[in-house]
Amino acid sequence: MVSSERPVFAKPTFTAVELASALSELAPRLPRLLWAAAGPKRIDPRLREIVLLAVSEANRCRYCRAAHGELARGAGVTDDELAALRRRRWQELPPRERAAVVSALRRAGFGVPDATPEDAELERHFLPEEVAALAALVDAIRIANLSGNTVDMLLDRLRGAHRPRRDSTLASELAVAALWLLGAVPAAFGVGAAGLLRRLRGGDR
Repeated sequence: MVSSERPVFAKPTFTAVELASALSELAPRLPRLLWAAAGPKRIDPRLREIVLLAVSEANRCRYCRAAHGELARGAGVTDDELAALRRRRWQELPPRERAAVVSALRRAGFGVPDATPEDAELERHFLPEEVAALAALVDAIRIANLSGNTVDMLLDRLRGAHRPRRDSTLASELAVAALWLLGAVPAAFGVGAAGLLRRLRGGDR
């Protein structure tokens, strides 16, 4: 007998309490985040977008994947490199970028088989302040990823497509969605609404 019960939403998500905790942990490191994005010795935009896209692909956030795919192209990432990121073929990246991606994925909670030990590889390619800035970037994109996934969980709840995670409530999902929109709307204009919409229509969930 086939069960008619809806499947549980499978992507990583936040409750409102988890989001508040993640934001409070990130807040003291906002200066590092700003340094990484716009400081006098900022993280190279190409490297930054490769790291942000790699984590977004791992967390399966369709909004961040679309946005950072567009931004990565603008930063000089080729279509072949984008394909390698989406297929998780990290070995095809240059050594410095590969080290940053492997470290970022480990920090975001994803194992990377057959990778060089994280600390040794990072120290070979990055200064200590760059390592700290990359860590802040990873924590920030993880917040964006899981918040975006929570928006999709809310949409699926309303459509009846999937069941939400057991400890999630409608009120919690609405709170996360409201906070996510505060950042997503300006970001969409920054990326370019037309390009972002094109990627969302053509991308998978």
